[in-house]
Amino acid sequence: MGQRPTICYLCGQLLSAQLSKDHVPPKQLYAEDIRRKHNPNLFTLPVHEACNLGYQRDEDYFVYSLMPFGRGSYSGDALRRKILDDCRHPDQRVLLQKVLNEFEQQPSGLTLPPGLVAKRFDGDRILRVAWKIVRGLYFSKFGAFVPEDVPKGCEVIPPEQKPPGEFFILLDGGNHGKYPGVFDYRFRAFPEAHNFNYWAMLLWDRIILILKFQFPPCNCQECIVPTHVNA
Repeated sequence: MGQRPTICYLCGQLLSAQLSKDHVPPKQLYAEDIRRKHNPNLFTLPVHEACNLGYQRDEDYFVYSLMPFGRGSYSGDALRRKILDDCRHPDQRVLLQKVLNEFEQQPSGLTLPPGLVAKRFDGDRILRVAWKIVRGLYFSKFGAFVPEDVPKGCEVIPPEQKPPGEFFILLDGGNHGKYPGVFDYRFRAFPEAHNFNYWAMLLWDRIILILKFQFPPCNCQECIVPTHVNA
């Protein structure tokens, strides 16, 4: 995007007073030393302060909930250390405990193999933040506002799980992340297929988030799909 934005990419309204800078991707995803060395927050966009604050709690949950899967990576371990340090604050301890409670050794009464546990997610909150990142990337690259209520699907691919076959077929282009070991993403659009878009983001060199959506939206009955998250 060559020119300074005139609208808030979060709400689509003209920028006015009480603005703030929104980091894309959110700076909460990375420890301070990682941001300082690699600047994985690719850019900032001016947004309404109220719009930005409206995502803060969901972004905190997003980071805490997905952080355990970043363990063993350069950027993931740095974030883990930061979060453990931050847990001296009561609010952070409550959030960490909520995430710890999402791990289950016997989900729905099932007995998992030794060493394995199931991890639940608040799918709506994961999707909301993942979609916010994609909307920011899309707005910066194409200069188009993508409404929050566009129907979309999101899939979380944890470490050691192979992405679906379509991932390798559809994403045959290059990477767009500046530091792939910290944050990376790919995308491809199919205008001939009812404006289908397929985006994938790599967090901490461990977790893949796949988002599928139509933009511009198609209103035919065949293309109206529910919003959901698969994990």
